[in-house]
Amino acid sequence: MIMNYEIIIFTPIFSLLIGFIVLRILKKRKRSAKSIYKLIDDLEKKYIY
Repeated sequence: MIMNYEIIIFTPIFSLLIGFIVLRILKKRKRSAKSIYKLIDDLEKKYIY
């Protein structure tokens, strides 16, 4: 009975922690529009001109 109680308490805590970590990683990898335009411009200069 005690083991079931621990699972009920800790499962939501761990799932929230994992979700928070995933969201932080996704936010960090998000690029702004300005950086995307700069990347495209650099690629055009490298391969077209």
